[in-house]
Amino acid sequence: MDQDTKTKTLSESIEFLADFQLLFGNIIRINGAFLEVAEKVCSEDELITVPIWRVIAVIRINPMTVSDVAKYLGIKRQSVQSTVNQMKVKGLINFRKNPNHKTSPLVILTKKGNDKVDDILRYQKKLTEVFIDGIEITMKDVVSSREFLRALRENSEKNISKLN
Repeated sequence: MDQDTKTKTLSESIEFLADFQLLFGNIIRINGAFLEVAEKVCSEDELITVPIWRVIAVIRINPMTVSDVAKYLGIKRQSVQSTVNQMKVKGLINFRKNPNHKTSPLVILTKKGNDKVDDILRYQKKLTEVFIDGIEITMKDVVSSREFLRALRENSEKNISKLN
């Protein structure tokens, strides 16, 4: 059975569709839980919000344009622009000329922004503990789940153009 036939057979199976929808329901719910926990974890930090946390996590190693950050996070450019504007006011980022694009500067962390990276790493540790404390989980489970979700995301990006 070729891949197209296998995919068609799975997508026509009521049981598969039901379980796949339950999987996506859980992804939506875990996203909500993630946001709720993240907000609590950084709630006492005057400089860090969850959107700022996400942007710092993305640009901390390699500066990126606002559009590139948005694409990486899978969110609207306007949302990232709003967050970056807040970060600029708080002194967490600066803009650097982009050699590849005249009108899209690179977003880079300032010293103040870099100083928040250690806080964010502590927040990530707390967040992780909330999710894994009390369940049996192995590194293999994490890697397998991560790779499966990555494959779903990449496949959806590849196939979305077929909807139009």
